[in-house]
Amino acid sequence: MKFTLFLLSVFTFILSGNSQNVQQKNPGSQQKVVRINPVKVDTNDPNKKALNKFSKDKMFEVNTPPEPMKPEEIRAMVFFNDGSKKGKEGDYEGAIFEFTKSLDLLKNVNSYVKRGYAYFMIGNYGASIRDETEAIRLQNSYTWAYFVRGLCYFETGDYKSAKIDLDIVLDRDRTNPIAFNYMAALLFMNQDFKGALDNYNEVVRLDPEYPDIYTNRGMMRHYNQDYQGAIQDYNNALKKDHGNATAYNNRGAAHMMQKDLDAALTDFNKAISLKEKYADAYDNRGRVRQAQGDTKGACADWQLAYSYGLEASRELILKFCK
Repeated sequence: MKFTLFLLSVFTFILSGNSQNVQQKNPGSQQKVVRINPVKVDTNDPNKKALNKFSKDKMFEVNTPPEPMKPEEIRAMVFFNDGSKKGKEGDYEGAIFEFTKSLDLLKNVNSYVKRGYAYFMIGNYGASIRDETEAIRLQNSYTWAYFVRGLCYFETGDYKSAKIDLDIVLDRDRTNPIAFNYMAALLFMNQDFKGALDNYNEVVRLDPEYPDIYTNRGMMRHYNQDYQGAIQDYNNALKKDHGNATAYNNRGAAHMMQKDLDAALTDFNKAISLKEKYADAYDNRGRVRQAQGDTKGACADWQLAYSYGLEASRELILKFCK
């Protein structure tokens, strides 16, 4: 499983009119609601970038050995420091090799935690969970062991266990933006949009440069019906990355909720220019065109969205297009 999240960073908004998702009828007017659809993740997702930075800055610090030390402790420390250096450089396989040699000589909680993190970074979640569980058995107060294990549980789909571990982390340490970012995803999946927004606010407070944070927080502001706040976050995201097609698409959705169809159309056009086969943006642009009375243009967009794999557009084609 590739690193996601984060899960939240891979969702886009689609405004639907007169769809089966409408829950309340409003006679005499066209109903519009927000819907989300998953978008394929890329391998350079925000959390992967943040975790690689965490490797360099915090996780793989080289320890100074205490004095005095027994001969086997000295050898174990040499392997431990070699593993830390390789982990800091992003050589996680090499780090695992060195930490294993260290652990063969000395069962050390720090070695288990760091090796478990290296396993996590190469996607071996089972081995990572085993190492972090052993670290917790040896030292129940080791917060980073809960942190790494919580991320592993998330990536394997065990969201209940992930939340238990991340709750422990955030109860003990309120300085970890990655933990807040993952917690936001968990709360989002439970439809606790206010809680997710609160956690994204913490990410911004701790690390305003966290990858894709403004795109994600903008989405949560949208869910909390703060459309102007969402637009401001998307503006910030686009200042950092002018080629962020998702931010243009989501900002267009927020403009739609404010009934600014011209601004929405401009954003969807830009998203499509950046990402030729952006099914969600075509679907959204079709909704704007339909609302503006251009049914022919709307149907053309919905046909493209459907051809690019967006099944939901089929409902609109059947309803509005001959």
